[in-house]
Amino acid sequence: MPITLGCPSCGKRFRAREESSGKKVKCPFCQAAVPVPTSEEAQNAGAPTDVHPAPQAATGTLQFGGGLSDPSRPSLHSPASSGPVPAASPDAWGASEPPKPMKLPVEPSPFVPFPGPASHGTRPSRVPPSPPGHATSNRAKPAKSAEEQAAAGWKKARSGLFWVLFALFWFALIAAIPAAKIVYERSVGPLPKGDGADWVKIDGVLNTPGPDAIQIAKEDLLELLVYGVPVLIGGLALSFGRVTAGAAPRNSGAKGLFAFSGLITLLALAGLATWVVCDRVAFREYALYGLWAAKIGVVLGEFWFLLALAAAGATLRRPGAVRTVGFFALVVGLAVAVYFVGWDIYLRKIGPEIGRPTKLEAGSDWHFYEAAATLLGWLVIVGTYWRAVRGVRAAIREHVAE
Repeated sequence: MPITLGCPSCGKRFRAREESSGKKVKCPFCQAAVPVPTSEEAQNAGAPTDVHPAPQAATGTLQFGGGLSDPSRPSLHSPASSGPVPAASPDAWGASEPPKPMKLPVEPSPFVPFPGPASHGTRPSRVPPSPPGHATSNRAKPAKSAEEQAAAGWKKARSGLFWVLFALFWFALIAAIPAAKIVYERSVGPLPKGDGADWVKIDGVLNTPGPDAIQIAKEDLLELLVYGVPVLIGGLALSFGRVTAGAAPRNSGAKGLFAFSGLITLLALAGLATWVVCDRVAFREYALYGLWAAKIGVVLGEFWFLLALAAAGATLRRPGAVRTVGFFALVVGLAVAVYFVGWDIYLRKIGPEIGRPTKLEAGSDWHFYEAAATLLGWLVIVGTYWRAVRGVRAAIREHVAE
């Protein structure tokens, strides 16, 4: 049966075969030579022994096992030794305790836990460490929660509504143009008229002699300038703002409405530009199609945008914002009724031209009053529109701040 030994050099225990009894074997840990006792020596290990004096420290010869031999103490394997051999206790060569299992070196895992505050019960992240010299900024970032994503969408929608307010400012200037013309004629003089070649001239294309050249008078150029600039800037800002507001969360119900209203507004702007160019420049037979596209686009775009504002206010649980949208719809309905019914009654029953053989001159007092009334009504409509959009923006700001 195997014999358990204790290495006198490193102090570790190991086992040797029974065939090695009476010989020396190498320690598997430190490679030191360790004598293996015979079966008789192992049986006598527990027998009583005589007490011998302690060896002197400075005398003796160097043994192979790493210690000094005492000449006064007989060696176990020396042929010249005489007398009884002292018995070795079981503790001296490791027979009293079982050998300990040999521990193998464990290689470190190539994966490291994700840096961050430790929490109980969480598993380490299987994120490999960055190689030497590699930037740590490319490490994957934790995904945003649903609340953070919704807040980011509402912030973009709020910025889009800002551009809608910017567009309303330019649209408010349009109604002031007729009254401004009358004031200019009364204070300064008549508006410029005549051949537009004095202002704009392009050889072979605009205001030049030739059958293919386009002729535009000064009054038409002035109309394009005073009306075209506000409509172009306001239309582009309105389309961009509504499309940007389409970043609202999908569960609000306003995402698609905002986006579609912006696209339809852009198509309406293109139709309006087509109508102006074809009616004043060339291809007048196609001008009517552009006008129809502009009217249909304006109606659909405004309808979808109002629905989007109401849906956003309801999702944010702000009844005040929904009421502002409803009040604007009421004002628009009254304005449509006044335009189709009230204006006709005014022309037929109240207007100053009733019973007159000729029409009033341009720039008369009644024309100024009509322009002033139109400006006032338009400002009321734009003001309620502004209030509705601003109310929804305020609701978004309060919701994000919560």
